Formats: sequence, structure tokens, C-alpha cells
Amino acid sequence: MKRKIFLGTRNEGKIERFKNLIASTGLDVEIHTPKDFDLQNIETEEKGKTLAENAEIKARAYFGKVDMPILANDTGFWVQGEGLVDAPKRKALGETDEKNLTKEEIAKTLLEFWKGIARKHGGSVDAAWVEAFVLLDPDGRMHVAESRREVVLKDKEFGTAHIQMPVRALYISKATNKPAIQHTKEEELFELKPIVDALLKVLLY
Repeated sequence: MKRKIFLGTRNEGKIERFKNLIASTGLDVEIHTPKDFDLQNIETEEKGKTLAENAEIKARAYFGKVDMPILANDTGFWVQGEGLVDAPKRKALGETDEKNLTKEEIAKTLLEFWKGIARKHGGSVDAAWVEAFVLLDPDGRMHVAESRREVVLKDKEFGTAHIQMPVRALYISKATNKPAIQHTKEEELFELKPIVDALLKVLLY
């Protein structure tokens, strides 16, 4: 039987990514978004002490507004010598309100920020994407899983940056030993396997 899941995010890039990742799990899932229920104006303030707590905050913002499990996540970028940089986009943009920037300007700002971090460490530094996923059931039960993808962050671009995921142009995946932006579809799925495993864990609790 097809399972219905609500994605607790309004970020179009994240929605596209979630849909692709959930499809790669092989599960029969019908995905809904805030736009489907005219819930575009819900704002969240991520004050959690961990990525999982922030993911829970995002999910609970929609709790009671939809009658299906709510899936949300939060992402951090760990860098050797810097620690975990949670909310990496906000860190890169600083005080600048992204609403005042075009998607191209946001992508360029993110690229320059992470190039600067790599240069600080000699142009190359070990790093990792760390993510927490939360599935909040309509009855309030919560399921949590985390993933970690090891990479090497560089201060040069290996190809044309994707406007929604520009940082992929700057790192080499340790899983494939290849720049992420140059991955074939099969290599990309292999790199993203920790995320797929985490999604399977929360979706098949």
C-alpha cells in the first residue's frame, strides 16, 4: 500500500532532493509538501542544540496541520579544525537576508565562503556532511536517524556549480574518490547511500 509522507520544508531544492532520495529507497511513497495544503507561511526558529532537535522543530511546526507522518531534516557541515558548522547556509550568508539576494548571488556567496574555509587550511581539508532526519507521526511518536558523508573540501571548483547545491562543486567524495559534481548517477547514489539508509531507518521503523 502506498504510504503518504509530508515534507516539513518549503525549500524547493530540499523538496526535489527528498523526492529523489525517497524514490531511490524503492519504497512506495506518496509525497506531499506545504504548498499542497497552502501552508507556505509557516516560519520556524531553529534553536535546537543538535541537528536532530532542529529537525524536530521543523517537523512540529506542521504537527496537527496534516494527517500524515511529517518528515524533516537538518544539515551541518563538519570541517577538520572548525568543528560542526550547523545551518551552513546561514553561516555563509551572515547578516545578509537571503530574501534580498537572487539564487545566483546566494550560490556565489556560499562558494566563496567555503573556498575561504578551505584556503584557511591550505586549500584542502577533511570535512563531512552530517544530517539528522526526523519522522513525526500524527500520534506524536518520533523516529530519528542520522547520516554522515566524508568528503575533502577544496578551494577550487571542479565544475559548474548547481544553483541549489553549489558546494558540491568544491569537494571530493571519500566514498568515490571523485569530485561530487563529476559523479555519474550511479556514483551519486553510492555517495548518498548513508542518507538513503537513514531515510529507510525512519520510514521503516
